[in-house]
Amino acid sequence: MEELYDAEKIRAIGISNFLPRHLEPLLQTARVTPLVNQLRLCPGDIQPAAVAACRTAGILPQAYSPLGTGKIFSVPAMQALSEKYGKTIAQICIRWSLQLGFNPLPKSVTPSRIEENAQVFDFTLDDADVALIEGLTGCVGMAKNPDETNY
Repeated sequence: MEELYDAEKIRAIGISNFLPRHLEPLLQTARVTPLVNQLRLCPGDIQPAAVAACRTAGILPQAYSPLGTGKIFSVPAMQALSEKYGKTIAQICIRWSLQLGFNPLPKSVTPSRIEENAQVFDFTLDDADVALIEGLTGCVGMAKNPDETNY
């Protein structure tokens, strides 16, 4: 990948599911620091050690499944926040992700939802609501251990 980067065939290198124990040896030999590390970062599952390692290395934590694979839509606390802010649950999750410094990657094939997902820059979540969303452990599942998962 570094050869492709040096040859200007690619503009960035990214990694996925790298935890600190994976990141440390990579950074010892890498000439080009990865731009992003795609991690499962969603309400209740923010992988603090991995995020901290990324930030220390200057790597952007990129959130795949920022909506918790859809399970978040049935969480009563999220429904209440949706009403409080006058935004959809998806917009609340995306805004939360941005406020934590993640780059969220919500998945949708529906044009109206794609457009709706971009409407997240006209409000800010209160600190208490950010903490509430972070504390929703167990409601959307947790990231799998990449050492024990077949991708």
